[in-house]
Amino acid sequence: MPSPSPEAFLAAQAYVLCVAREAARGPAGERLGKAAGASLEFQDRRAYVPGDDVRHLDWGAYARSDQLMVRLYREEVSPRVDLIVDGSRSMQAYPGKAQGAVDLALVLALAARRAGLALRIVRVADRCEVLPSAEFEARGLEFDGRRVLPETLGAGRELLRPGSLRIVLSDFLFPGEPAHLVRPLVARAGGLVLLQVLGAEDAQPPRSGALRLTDSESGANLDLVVDEGRAKDYAKRLDRHVRVWSEECRRVAGRWLSIVADADVDTLCRRDLVPHGLITVE
Repeated sequence: MPSPSPEAFLAAQAYVLCVAREAARGPAGERLGKAAGASLEFQDRRAYVPGDDVRHLDWGAYARSDQLMVRLYREEVSPRVDLIVDGSRSMQAYPGKAQGAVDLALVLALAARRAGLALRIVRVADRCEVLPSAEFEARGLEFDGRRVLPETLGAGRELLRPGSLRIVLSDFLFPGEPAHLVRPLVARAGGLVLLQVLGAEDAQPPRSGALRLTDSESGANLDLVVDEGRAKDYAKRLDRHVRVWSEECRRVAGRWLSIVADADVDTLCRRDLVPHGLITVE
């Protein structure tokens, strides 16, 4: 089970999560929502109707007008981030991929905390579980799930908080229509970011020789001989797969980032996350 590297803890000190500034549908952060709520920020008055909270009756307005009025307040929306990490076996197909995923998850978690956001880490494997931040920082993540992300996440959606910015970290190398995962994820969310983490071997497999491919979830094997033609066909299929996911993400006003874990975590942050506006240097 890969744990966060010392380099990741060091790198995380430099970054703050910034995508939350633009994520909200119904503002997030230390901002006021459009709905009437129960914060201390007075918004307006309206006539009382049966069922209103009598604690909000404005007796001063009643004394002046002889009409029952209730005071309305603008709700304060707590800034929340749900970091959803794919815990399937596919994520540990290569050591560099697993370590890169854990290190990036740590940077995002600490960057969210530095931005003053309420963080929840959800690991999705054969079941969904909330992972305490301290446990994640100490022990890392286990990638042992035999089920792919869409199969498990549907049953665990109650762990995702309404209005939260949802950041999903996965390789997204599973079959099926992206909409089957993206549309439920974006429902009642404050924003959506899909962060694809690929291993160097995912992005650029060997271009010649005999290979045995093993399905990470099922364990099924496939023996084949790779030549230049097969390598080019794989590259086209991967490009098409990524494009389909990216387009679906854009349809729901989400954001898609694809990263190859081929360098140390600080390089990945500066090369990929910062230019795409996911984190910023503090």
